[in-house]
Amino acid sequence: MELVREGGRRFYLFNKSPMYFLGVESAESETRAIVVDLESATVVASASSPHTLVEGVPIGSQEQDPAMWISALDRTVKECLNSLGQDREQVVAMSVGAQSKGLVLLDDKNAIIRPAKIKGDHSAAKQLHTLNSHFGGAPGLSEMIGNRIEVDSFASGLLWVKERELSHFQRASSVMQPREFINYWLTGLKKTEAGDASRTGLFDVPSRSWNQDLVDFISPDLGEMLSPVAGNEKLLGPLRGEIAQSWGLKKELLVGIGSGRSMMRALGSGTVDPSTAVLDFGSSGTVWGVKKTPQVDPRGEVDLWCDATDQWLSHFTEDRAVASMEMVRNHYGWTGLEMEQAASKAPIGSGGVMALPLGYGTNAEAGEGMLHGITALNFTQSNVARATLEGIASGLAFGFHRMVELEHEFKNIRVTGRGVGSAFWRQLIADVTGVPSCTLVTHEGAALGAAIHAAVTYFQQGGEDLTFAEMADYSVLVDESSWCEPDEESHQFYLEQLSKQQYLAETLVGAGFLV
Repeated sequence: MELVREGGRRFYLFNKSPMYFLGVESAESETRAIVVDLESATVVASASSPHTLVEGVPIGSQEQDPAMWISALDRTVKECLNSLGQDREQVVAMSVGAQSKGLVLLDDKNAIIRPAKIKGDHSAAKQLHTLNSHFGGAPGLSEMIGNRIEVDSFASGLLWVKERELSHFQRASSVMQPREFINYWLTGLKKTEAGDASRTGLFDVPSRSWNQDLVDFISPDLGEMLSPVAGNEKLLGPLRGEIAQSWGLKKELLVGIGSGRSMMRALGSGTVDPSTAVLDFGSSGTVWGVKKTPQVDPRGEVDLWCDATDQWLSHFTEDRAVASMEMVRNHYGWTGLEMEQAASKAPIGSGGVMALPLGYGTNAEAGEGMLHGITALNFTQSNVARATLEGIASGLAFGFHRMVELEHEFKNIRVTGRGVGSAFWRQLIADVTGVPSCTLVTHEGAALGAAIHAAVTYFQQGGEDLTFAEMADYSVLVDESSWCEPDEESHQFYLEQLSKQQYLAETLVGAGFLV
């Protein structure tokens, strides 16, 4: 293998035989595995396996069996390797990106004690209130650890288990997030890393360490149950021999420590350069960007996490953005493309119709929103369609501009997820943010991020000084034909529109008309 750098960050690999890297995404809904051929930067194999929820749990709970994650990973990886045939021996490293909010409890024999609480579990509302009351609410917690604590967080769930299932808590010898548990199965090693740990509610994000006050508040013994946090090293260890044999591998396969699914999605979209923001319109609408230094949002509007590349990841989300779009689509019986075609027929500003998307009220889960400014003349399908999309885009632009206020210096934005193929949507994003927008050639998300992580791990272990920026620059390709430049007049209009939207929402919420 020869590694050559040309033109600054880009590099090229020349091998007599292929070199493959395995990336695994373990999400709430499914496990997905891909194999990336590094030389051609293409996906040569992929497979997925769905996840199910534990049935019969109380209302407000959401749980999964951790053993299911292992079965799904084993099944998808074997499918990928089988499709490679003899070339499976060219797979040299793997990494996993997994959901961060799962809570796995193991006893002293490393057996699973109970199903894992996952994202969307709201059973720990009382415990969240306890944590907020003791540590000064969201402002106090942001000052302590850089973030608020969420109801479905690792911290809230741990306190719930201690208070509601004390026998289970007392049996626990180890507590893990899903990626830690999967990595333990892969290697027999227990270790976490800063990106995933920063989602727990127990981690001091700016200092990249467990917060002892929070840990001790839940239990004086909790510190011994938490996995140690890896430093800058990316290698976890070799794949266990029995798994390698089961997968039909004869050579050693290295396992990177990986990170949380969000961190891997960021890496898989090329979020390594601080000048690039990403808008991901998947199950929710999110905006993120990286910085080399931590910047806590004192208003708590932008989350601060550690990322998979030893930087800090700013993250803003509109959980109900997709629900708003789908509500209008379903009402008119449109496909996504038909909705955008209708919206494109309306003028900028939607003829005076302004939409506050679902979730603008105080109860984001219930998701109240509204249409404002309708008249007998402007209440048309096209105006409602465009107002809805403008409202969603403006809400996401709020997060973008808030990050700029927190000293991010974005020069462009990459649009991924739903609607990425639409020039209408990319132009709208460029106009509301005021920077050029583009999309990517491939949209492999966290699985690609995990494969990139595996590649960097492999080369760094071999003594190469390869960086995440170089690997992302090579592996995450921008669709050069997709660039949309912002229109300055439209941008100024949307800045005013965003100000009006925020004022309207604050007024209605304050008066109790939007809940």
